Amino acid sequence: MKLLVASWYVVPGCSGGWTTVMDLLQPRHQLFFLGAAVPGGMDVCEGIPVRRLRWPATSSESWPFANRVRERLFATSLASSLRRAFDDSGSELAVCLDERMACAASRAGLPWGLRLHSNPGLLAPDAYAALLKEALFVTCGQLDTPGAVFLPHSADLSRFEYREPPAAEAVIMTSSLVEPEQPEVFVRGTAASGLRGTLAGQGPLRHDLELLCSETGGRVRLVPPVNRMAMPELLSRHQIGVACLRKGWPTTYQMKIAEYQASGLFPLVQPWSEFAAVAPSLTRTFEDAGELASVIAQIAAEWPGTLDTRRANRAYALERFTIENARNQFDAILQGLDLRVRGHP
Repeated sequence: MKLLVASWYVVPGCSGGWTTVMDLLQPRHQLFFLGAAVPGGMDVCEGIPVRRLRWPATSSESWPFANRVRERLFATSLASSLRRAFDDSGSELAVCLDERMACAASRAGLPWGLRLHSNPGLLAPDAYAALLKEALFVTCGQLDTPGAVFLPHSADLSRFEYREPPAAEAVIMTSSLVEPEQPEVFVRGTAASGLRGTLAGQGPLRHDLELLCSETGGRVRLVPPVNRMAMPELLSRHQIGVACLRKGWPTTYQMKIAEYQASGLFPLVQPWSEFAAVAPSLTRTFEDAGELASVIAQIAAEWPGTLDTRRANRAYALERFTIENARNQFDAILQGLDLRVRGHP
């Protein structure tokens, strides 16, 4: 089936949302990607054609009427861009990854479904409810999302080679460089732990983090994000994986943890992480940089004794995040759609 995947936020090749979506849909479907976060000059990513959207003009608090006009024009332009990409790619269905793209697909009159990463929050409840009525399907990676089928985020963990290194010497965090993921906690905590660290990611905090990493004397390095195919090799050079998240942030599930587990890394998370709540015996938690430094040092000192926990982590990830289960569930949803949506008379 030919699918147009549309997202306002996902960065092709880098975002966790790219990995989970592409692993879900490939190799069973032919894909075309349209997004606002596509890097300039990119027209193909991992063999998938991509097209970049333009950002809207900045609103002004002193011109509310002009803002409303601008928003209407932008909504019309976005719908037109979505329709053009749909037609140019010969797609049969648009898979929207956020409410903004779903609104555009609805305005464009396209057959579309909504795959949410986390609980909706962009639209008011009544507007979201109205949008749901138009969707051919709605799935979400979090339980108990109103109007959505639970479809767990899954990565193809068969790409990752499980290892049992004799010692813990290096720590990693793969992350968007944004405030909710608190990359500065990782940098400060790892630098104080005595181990080497790698922060892999991209985002608006990159300049600040470059300066912060330079203050560690090379103990913690900042590297660009790698695509899903290169991630296994990057993780293989580390033994401990960290996931930070601001307390109170609505999305508490982090797919990077499953990738850490599949590679044999020991996962460290904060107490408000979903993983800490559902599998406390498989992790150690920390609240701030000082506690992270202490926990990293403890894990390194106790490394041989953590082997059973590392093995249990791998088994946990493989059992819960098998990509075939998610693929089969999604394809069952597609098969239940009106056949006319799929290009049949």
